[in-house]
Amino acid sequence: MSALSAHAVDAIRRLAADMPTPQSALLSALRMAQSDAGHVGSAQVQIVAEVLGLTPMQVEGVARFYDLVTREPTAPGRLRLCTGVVCVLRGASAVDGAMAAARGGDPAVAVAFTYERAACLGHCDHAPAALWNDALVGPLFPDNTPAQLTAWLAGEGE
Repeated sequence: MSALSAHAVDAIRRLAADMPTPQSALLSALRMAQSDAGHVGSAQVQIVAEVLGLTPMQVEGVARFYDLVTREPTAPGRLRLCTGVVCVLRGASAVDGAMAAARGGDPAVAVAFTYERAACLGHCDHAPAALWNDALVGPLFPDNTPAQLTAWLAGEGE
């Protein structure tokens, strides 16, 4: 079984053909690989490197640098809370505490989704911002965090 589908590899090839250099296609190629495989592990790094004509070390460096590239497999749902300056000033720490409390009471919730903090998501206008499965959600508020979590896990509110 291949680490990436033939469709994903073809999409990365088309992307690379439209870019001036392989490096300019790299981040988008990693996002495509992540979308296809669910994460970017060493097997995906190797394929992206081969398709773009880069070294695995070049691809690995970019994959490790960006918070939005997931290196390990995650649960079916994934929530990333922004902990950038603007989001913290607008209450991200309180949302983080409410999220920890909401997850702590139910072990099934912990396996239903992956919760991460991200240095900056670039959505300051929605602070405190978060991404649920790569869809922008926010601003978030600590008082309705449990209800939001329940809705996201039920497939609502994306």
